[in-house]
Amino acid sequence: MKITTPIRFLATLILGAVLLTGCARPAPETKSPAAPQVGVIDMDKAVKAHPKHQEWQKLKEQAATLNQQLTAEAGRAAGVTPQSAMNLPGSVESGLRAAAEQEFNAKMAAKQQELQTRLAGKANKLHSELSTELKTYAEQLEQEYQPQLFNLQLKLQTVRMDEKEAAAVKKALDDLKAEQTNKLTVREKELAQKLETALTPDKAASEQELAAYAKQLNSEISTKMAAQTANIADKGTGPLSSSSTAAGVSALEQQFTMKQQEISALEDTILNDIRDKAAKVAIERNLDVVFTGQRVNVSAVDITDAVITAVKK
Repeated sequence: MKITTPIRFLATLILGAVLLTGCARPAPETKSPAAPQVGVIDMDKAVKAHPKHQEWQKLKEQAATLNQQLTAEAGRAAGVTPQSAMNLPGSVESGLRAAAEQEFNAKMAAKQQELQTRLAGKANKLHSELSTELKTYAEQLEQEYQPQLFNLQLKLQTVRMDEKEAAAVKKALDDLKAEQTNKLTVREKELAQKLETALTPDKAASEQELAAYAKQLNSEISTKMAAQTANIADKGTGPLSSSSTAAGVSALEQQFTMKQQEISALEDTILNDIRDKAAKVAIERNLDVVFTGQRVNVSAVDITDAVITAVKK
């Protein structure tokens, strides 16, 4: 019997699990369309700084130990000699695992870059359109309010009034300006929400696409590695030695699976915490979108340290 176990690339899956988090900021200035305000977060650094990172590392070490034990038991079940069992996990299997992880990381990085570039392009286009819409609205308000403002200003400058009358005109002028500003502010918020709403489906779709790609890629690479390992193990010897060895393999497999589930649950906790804190920092810093990892050839604000500070509170 040959036992193969699925490969887990935890660090890369963590990076891939959170593609994007972003919150709408107030709409752009009316003077001219501006590029979206973009943030970037180093997820690897943020994960390592998380309070639960050490607990996650311990679980990984425990899983690695179980995996080694499972590999050894599987080798004995397959009739591999002690010497070949030492050679296979120690050199050949570790080499296969390193090559598989390198392939996974490279392909995931390329996919993430592709998705980030696509989303950044749509964000730029929408931001430009909404900026133009806001500018047009501001011009309409100016045409509507300017005659009234001009008349009140002219009255203050040319008409003789006592102090009480002048104060009343001044208040009317200030109220009119405030009314114009409030209308523009309301429209800014509406357009900011419109931008966020328009990007939300694309963000979700990108996250789902990346997660599906990670799952597919991990499965393909795991299958390929299992075949390579089995091929090498075939060069060992013989059939299953005893039912007790098979029972030991089964027990270790169950423990390993449970440990992986613990790791996965803790990963979700860490990532959700970082995602929430990154969203809050994005709001505080008026960022339209936050990318993980690379900056996708745009000017971006690094919010990693701010997020780390937030998760440690």
